[in-house]
Amino acid sequence: MSLNPIKYRHYSSGVSNQRGVSMAFLLFAIIIVSLLAAALIRINSQSELSVAQQVIATRAFFAAESGANLQALAIFPIGAGLGTCANSNYTFTNNGLNGCTATTQCAAIVIGTDTFYQITSQGQCNIGQPLQATRTIEVRLKDAETP
Repeated sequence: MSLNPIKYRHYSSGVSNQRGVSMAFLLFAIIIVSLLAAALIRINSQSELSVAQQVIATRAFFAAESGANLQALAIFPIGAGLGTCANSNYTFTNNGLNGCTATTQCAAIVIGTDTFYQITSQGQCNIGQPLQATRTIEVRLKDAETP
């Protein structure tokens, strides 16, 4: 009696058939990560632009407020009588407001025996540049010493 030798079939483990799959997956992963990085960069740059615009708008508000305060000081000077109510332009060179201006308009309004002063102040920063801002405030004053 003779033993029949067992014939082994050589089955492929599948590694040689899948050589391109890992490369395709790697390429897909690289593309997805690149798209995510590009989106994050865009979001970051938009956020920086928004913060810069907010800073300039805040500076314009403070320029308008400073202009109104200077105009109020012209109407009611410290240690003196009544000053003048006139339209004025102010250019600021101090740190924080450098490059900002304030344009004020003043009007005296008489109601009965009381005189009120209405100041409209428009602050502008970075005029003529890509990021610029304008803010306007309005103030009404009355002399506290008048009966």
